[in-house]
Amino acid sequence: MRDITDLMNAYRECSRNLWNVYFSRRENIGGSLDAFEQIRELLFESLVVSELSYEGEAEGEDIPPPALKVVPRASSLILIRRLTGPNEAGYWDQEKDLAVGPDDITLAFIDYFDFYQVPIKEFHYYLCKVLSFPSHADYEGREALLEATDAKVFHDESADQK
Repeated sequence: MRDITDLMNAYRECSRNLWNVYFSRRENIGGSLDAFEQIRELLFESLVVSELSYEGEAEGEDIPPPALKVVPRASSLILIRRLTGPNEAGYWDQEKDLAVGPDDITLAFIDYFDFYQVPIKEFHYYLCKVLSFPSHADYEGREALLEATDAKVFHDESADQK
């Protein structure tokens, strides 16, 4: 696995700056959010994905998204999304003060996350999917939040080939 934390931080900083300086104070905030999300997809493709190697057999638009793993530092606090019913708000308080280390859990990167979207974006957290959590198997498949400063991101080239 290749450590791509620096690539992800460059993307994070570019996205934050673009939103906070140019989009956050526009009058039509809904339109700004929609446009910004489209731009973020292009930024991610250009600043991160284009820098990753792919050795699978797919070509062009059939190439799957890269397998990005978020690996917590020793004793990092993690928030696990609580299961809720249909049309209910999700809460990030499944278990208070839950700490994990790099060998405790396997997390897939989904996106960056902030609790507040306007006016300022910090992309304070990695939004992840819990792939494996042996000591809490019932949390597998759920979403989790890990502070971006408490983790590294790796590209799992071997998973791309599957």
